[in-house]
Amino acid sequence: GRGGGRGGSFGGVEKVQSDNQIFVQGLPTDATEEDIAQFFGSIGVIKNDRKTGKQRIFLYTDRNTGLPKGEATVTYDDPSAAQSAIQWFNGKDFNGKPIKVSMAMIKAPPGGMRGGTVGPPRGGFGGRGERGDFRGGR
Repeated sequence: GRGGGRGGSFGGVEKVQSDNQIFVQGLPTDATEEDIAQFFGSIGVIKNDRKTGKQRIFLYTDRNTGLPKGEATVTYDDPSAAQSAIQWFNGKDFNGKPIKVSMAMIKAPPGGMRGGTVGPPRGGFGGRGERGDFRGGR
């Protein structure tokens, strides 16, 4: 192999698979949080956010246009509900559009140290420069 085993962790943010949050793609762009709550809440309890009191559903929007991208995350109270949601809803129609449902990838929780060091600020990508030696390095 080409040593591709270590991919994914540079940039300082490791992504891990959530155990109770799902990522939904292919939603109609006019789907609201309420629509999503009704649809996905039929299989398990969607977690409530203590701060807002609202269900933890996040609709992604396009940074440039501000329009919905048809992607969302839904966080369940119970990991087994998230697993069921994937098995049940992946490939199903949501308001006439087939959707894709998978486990969400979340930022890995920092190893016990909140706000601890995450590696050198800026220039932490030093590893890339080393390959540049072939530029006439004779």
